[in-house]
Amino acid sequence: MKYKLKSLLYSFLAVGLFFAGGCSKSSQLGLSLVEESQSEILTSDSTSLVFNTIKAEPTETFNRAQMVCGSFSDLNSLGEWGESSASFYMNFRLTSTGATFPNAVFDSLVLTLAYDNYGHYGELLTDKPTTAIQSWDVLRLSEDIIENEPYKSDAVFSTSEVLKSGFLFYPNDTAVVNLNGTDLVPHIRIKLDDPDALNLAETFLHPQGADTSIFESNSNFKDWFKGVHVRPTPGANNNTAVRLLSKDPMTKLILYYSDTSNGGSTQNTFEFLTNEDAEIVSSFSHVHPTLLTDNLPTDTVVFVQGLDGLHTKIDFPYVQNLGDVIINKAELVIMVADSGTKDFPEPIVLMAKIKDSDGVLNYIKDVNTSLNNVGSYLLFGGFFEEINDTKTYLYRMHIAEQMQSIVDGVTLEPAIYLTTPSALDPERIKLINHNGVNKAVLYLTYTKLQGS
Repeated sequence: MKYKLKSLLYSFLAVGLFFAGGCSKSSQLGLSLVEESQSEILTSDSTSLVFNTIKAEPTETFNRAQMVCGSFSDLNSLGEWGESSASFYMNFRLTSTGATFPNAVFDSLVLTLAYDNYGHYGELLTDKPTTAIQSWDVLRLSEDIIENEPYKSDAVFSTSEVLKSGFLFYPNDTAVVNLNGTDLVPHIRIKLDDPDALNLAETFLHPQGADTSIFESNSNFKDWFKGVHVRPTPGANNNTAVRLLSKDPMTKLILYYSDTSNGGSTQNTFEFLTNEDAEIVSSFSHVHPTLLTDNLPTDTVVFVQGLDGLHTKIDFPYVQNLGDVIINKAELVIMVADSGTKDFPEPIVLMAKIKDSDGVLNYIKDVNTSLNNVGSYLLFGGFFEEINDTKTYLYRMHIAEQMQSIVDGVTLEPAIYLTTPSALDPERIKLINHNGVNKAVLYLTYTKLQGS
């Protein structure tokens, strides 16, 4: 799927920025930035920008609104991206405390997971349902997810019993689920029917001994039942990442039972919810071939991969040589080397971030300004564009505020990092670096302050 940036507002913005600043001059940022005259137009060679692919540092994924589960591998394909896997850990809260289930007969225990409607990664987004069957496992946690702990995407929690092994399904985020004549929003229904799951359900209904207090409070319940780990089945041929909603009313654990009091048999449910007093942690892992991160001098491409996989670091080693200037416009143009496939498409947007003193990546100033002023990335850009129906693609970013900070020497380092907008985005892209044909270029419009 290819995307074209056709917004008139975006075009008007670009024109306005270009002519801003009265007495200004345009250049590509060069290896040597020595001012000789007020009218000189500076040029650059490719060493003015230095691109490197780096492994992403784990980011905080605790209690996000979304979660991802799945895996995909293409070690033998042209791009050689390697292997990626995503799973999540979650606990539950009680619908109500003090629950009792006299005269109850167990029917089933079902974990339901609400789809995000953005689509899956690893299958053509228009394929509903997907053509590749998925296999997932559900395991019981034996380690607490601590409330308000800022867990990151490399978190691993201990597990014990298997509640469901090898659950097979075809993901479909548009299929309405009809249950007993009632239409429900698209979601996954995993019946937990392995032996340990049946034992768990019986304890829910008929707690004995020390377990009789598990329904007295949420803290008691979460201490006894620490939650579940949902993961792609190891060794299964999944090749798809499925996007889900973590705090949705349809994401929950449902206990179905029959009330046989007074000689009857009435089906009832008790729900364990994931909103409010419940915790969610997403976890990712990757196996990358060395060629993705060796950054040889002869390399002509770099890589950006979501799920905290790979980032591209762009250094601006000579920008501070500009001296005392006002940056009117800074347009970074990066050509796409490989736009992906129909099943593994490119990111619609790439994000630019800066590292703080704690080593955490945050949006650059231009992104925050764009979000604050128009509620979107429109002013910053970063969109996947096609050039005049030529099947040639690029990303264009407006980074004037961040470049001003780098010129003024107030940033930790003269560099930015290209990432997917969210750590939970599974998309990836191959870009042309500073060595390749149609190499990346930084266009500057700046005003030299008088006397500098």
